[in-house]
Amino acid sequence: MKNFFEQVLKRSSYGNAFLKNKPLPKKYYRFPLCNIAKDCLLKNKIQLPILKKNFTSKNKLHPLHQIQELGYDLQNSFDDITINKTVNKKIWKWANSWDLKNPMIKIHNQKPGQMFPFHLDAVSKYTELYSIKAEYLQKKIRRIFVFLEDYSPGQIVMVGNTRIKDWKKGDVLWFDWYNVPHGTANLGRKNRPMLVITGENTPAFEKLIKK
Repeated sequence: MKNFFEQVLKRSSYGNAFLKNKPLPKKYYRFPLCNIAKDCLLKNKIQLPILKKNFTSKNKLHPLHQIQELGYDLQNSFDDITINKTVNKKIWKWANSWDLKNPMIKIHNQKPGQMFPFHLDAVSKYTELYSIKAEYLQKKIRRIFVFLEDYSPGQIVMVGNTRIKDWKKGDVLWFDWYNVPHGTANLGRKNRPMLVITGENTPAFEKLIKK
């Protein structure tokens, strides 16, 4: 029987290339994308998360189960906090400038020694938040990643079979995240904080990506 990761990999048109360690088409990686209102983000004082809530999910293909199947403790993967209108108004306003409808905004921090093995996202928190069906995700939901600090040696971000590195604070990573396996690790000496924005696609966002 295939494990959870192998099951969810079926939905990806890049699955075979990933398993055979082939480079995925470059058009799916755009890095850095641009710096919308970069100063607004960088002037904000970011409070890094210290503790992470326990993850639970009824979805068997959730990354939680993909990771636990390896015998790995998700508590050693990363810390995160959710940003909203009342927690940090400036970051909320900046994140909404990306023209993604109904955004869900998080700070994802990976401390030295933490690792999140290859996985594919189920985005169950987003589907629960906005009460949408899973099949809607693949067609409409997009996600961007904003680095909050400069790259430091030992910080690893893998998108498919491509390693992303040497980013600068405020750089933005965009890729076909719902279909491409990805994972992160930190064997360095510094925290690796990242802002993650998830939301529904819009014509304005598509226009931005095409730039």
